[in-house]
Amino acid sequence: MLGKLLKYEIKATSRTFLPMYALLIVFAFINKFFMTVNSDFLNIPRIISMSVFVIIIVGISVMTLIVTIQRFNKNLLSDEGYLSFTLPVKAHTHIDTKMIISLLWTVLSIIVSLLSIGIMVADAGTINSVREAFAMIIPEFNKLGPSGIVLVFEGIVVALVATLAGITTIYASITVGNLSSKHKLLAGLGAYLAFGIIEQIISSILITSFGGKVEQYFKYLNNAP
Repeated sequence: MLGKLLKYEIKATSRTFLPMYALLIVFAFINKFFMTVNSDFLNIPRIISMSVFVIIIVGISVMTLIVTIQRFNKNLLSDEGYLSFTLPVKAHTHIDTKMIISLLWTVLSIIVSLLSIGIMVADAGTINSVREAFAMIIPEFNKLGPSGIVLVFEGIVVALVATLAGITTIYASITVGNLSSKHKLLAGLGAYLAFGIIEQIISSILITSFGGKVEQYFKYLNNAP
């Protein structure tokens, strides 16, 4: 059932994101053309095109957040939620579906944005600079051996977990806000700020308590054969 819910959620949300991704890539190529052609007559179109490109990137970021909030609130906490919960699926499966799809679009939005920027700046000089950078990094990375792979893997896992934690915080805030009979939006914002403060306190305690052990762990990886 989780697979069916994921397919439905992807179909519903892709209508929003895929056109924006396509538009971003199109303007990346347009800006690439304007950057290649050096003409004073194209100054105004160049500025307009670059402005639209930046607006689309910002729009994708904002839309990712809006869709994360809207899909959870509308599908699970509004009147539509009654229909969702009539399905023979546990409540956590609905939440897991929303989290996975939100994570998917967050990651894809970052990848597409970086790809579009790469399309614009890619030229012989940039490619050579990237090659030189990799030529310097790869030997250092190889010195770490398996520890380097472990660090990269852990970095990816930490980034994904942090993103999921942020999504979970948003969901929890929306849920708390809906418990209020009035001013649900303000209650949700207040809950989000409260959760943020609690997370900062817990993070500070963990860093203070385990900071030395974390440092020892990285030293161990660095000295591992």
